[in-house]
Amino acid sequence: MHDLIENVAKAAKLREIMITYHCDACLKPIPVRYDVIDWDPTRVDRPAIALPVVAAFDFEHVPEGVARAIREALACLSVGAHNGFGAMSRRAVRALIDDLGNEGERRVEAQLGEMLGLSGLAGEWEALARSALLPQPEGEVAMPEMDAKRSAVLLSLLRDLAYQLYTRPGRVRAAAGA
Repeated sequence: MHDLIENVAKAAKLREIMITYHCDACLKPIPVRYDVIDWDPTRVDRPAIALPVVAAFDFEHVPEGVARAIREALACLSVGAHNGFGAMSRRAVRALIDDLGNEGERRVEAQLGEMLGLSGLAGEWEALARSALLPQPEGEVAMPEMDAKRSAVLLSLLRDLAYQLYTRPGRVRAAAGA
């Protein structure tokens, strides 16, 4: 069967091929696309996973409304839509603030400030985080331009917010039997 597929691909002079592997951990298929460099002998290069990979996120104790908004942000990130990820991250933080109630915005700002201080990120990164994640005054809703590096920082901050405000206290309450 393999020879038949290779012969058909050679005859059609395909410039891309896809091979499916299986994950060792979960056995799910992982399609990988390769660029064909040459058919005689067969050489391929530049492998790329063909399906979007969603970044890992711990949703333990995160309320469903907040988790849903975070999942939408992660879906944008999985396809490289960095500006969409930034916008959806702001929406996720808005859902988080709404869920926390009256003190929500203050708690989120304090947690962001603490994390930025602990990480030594100030200046440009602090301005990015505050303008991208925190609610902005009416009329000042423009998102900063996003790229892969900025998205990685926002994702890390979003993970920290969810962990510190939901997961960590939830685990302590669970351990106390509450």
